[in-house]
Amino acid sequence: MADGAGSPTAPDAVWRAGAFAVAAIITFGLSLRLMFGSASSLIDEIRDGYHLDAVEVALLTTGPVVCLGLGASVAPRLARRFSVLPVATVAMAVLAVGTALRAVPGWPILLVGTLLGGLGIAVANVLGPVLIRLLFPRRIGAMTGLLTALICVSAGIASGITPPLTRAVGDSWRTGLGAWAIPAVLAAAAMAVLTVGRARGLRREARAATEVPVVPTPAPTVGLRARMRWAITGFMGIQSLLAYATVAWVPTIYRDRGVSADKAGLIFAVLSVSSIVTALGVPVLATRMRSQRVLAVAVVVLATAGILGVLTTGTWGAWPSAVLIGLGQGGALSLALVLMNLRTASAAEATTLSAFAQTVGYLLAATGPIAMGVLHSLTDGWSVPLIALAATMVPLAACGVVAGHPGAHDRGMSAAAAPVPAYPQSDTGGAGVARSPIHSDGARPNP
Repeated sequence: MADGAGSPTAPDAVWRAGAFAVAAIITFGLSLRLMFGSASSLIDEIRDGYHLDAVEVALLTTGPVVCLGLGASVAPRLARRFSVLPVATVAMAVLAVGTALRAVPGWPILLVGTLLGGLGIAVANVLGPVLIRLLFPRRIGAMTGLLTALICVSAGIASGITPPLTRAVGDSWRTGLGAWAIPAVLAAAAMAVLTVGRARGLRREARAATEVPVVPTPAPTVGLRARMRWAITGFMGIQSLLAYATVAWVPTIYRDRGVSADKAGLIFAVLSVSSIVTALGVPVLATRMRSQRVLAVAVVVLATAGILGVLTTGTWGAWPSAVLIGLGQGGALSLALVLMNLRTASAAEATTLSAFAQTVGYLLAATGPIAMGVLHSLTDGWSVPLIALAATMVPLAACGVVAGHPGAHDRGMSAAAAPVPAYPQSDTGGAGVARSPIHSDGARPNP
């Protein structure tokens, strides 16, 4: 619907702005794990093609996770200097370049491309919860669920599609790896459109109102706030350890049990698709509850049951075990992300907490694939590595119990107290991004 001048009415423009922002989040979330899933399904081909030893394989599978931890620490400084959307755009572009480099022959180029992509993902990981808070402040639960579901399912999509994709392009596994740069290119383009549209539509006062004053990550404060910060960090780190250990080794475990590469990829795809259920549902429930302890324990129980299923049931129990791990993993990641918003009072605090939790958490997570690989080499089997992985669910549950129950000093933002949406009923930007009438702390600017 348009007015006499042929321009869209305010409601139409607002609807288009919101729809495009959702589409941008979809491409953004999908891009964050494709690189990991595609490599895990072709690890044997990569190892044989480049004659890699165990250390080099560990660099390929764990190096990017280390980059996630190291790169996360710079995200707040970049966001403070350049603002969130431009940094997210560049992060997606870096991911696209790194992923595309994996199609170029040469082991050093493959490693550099993988690590470069890991740095792009690291920055994007930190900014994900902040983008949700800025663009959809009254839909934090639902949009966090959507983002988490996309992150979870993307690794499975890549794991399941990469082997047949490789055959379709003439058994070129390098092309199969590099092809996953396309979604990252689309995500970078979508973020660029949001950035340009926002810049066009902002007046000087509104621009100051929507700027995110991010400060470098401070040391944890004393008392209950420090306890909460470390609990969220521990929960984020251990659930990430579970995620990257399963991405790195679940397909290999089943291939070692005689399962074909295609079927092993499908098993992991089922794991990832199953995570959508809890990834979508847990954040919505979490934003409606003051305490999230029950949710934390529930997702840990599901993941533990799945790990024990992989340990004890062999190939016949692969499918239900994958479903259980997926349900636990999707719920744990989405709960970790939504807690970063529920336990903070502003986008600036959320960015700081997100960076701290992901810096420490991903460095912890990097030990998972390495430890499982070392234990497998020492024991020549997968029983001990899986038992060790199941044991990490105990501290995960403990961190969840602490992080899921806010104390008197753990101020945060409930769903009911969320600020007004970033898409007001008028004054949208040129590319469909609305002018936000709020400061980063949720307060309206003076007229």
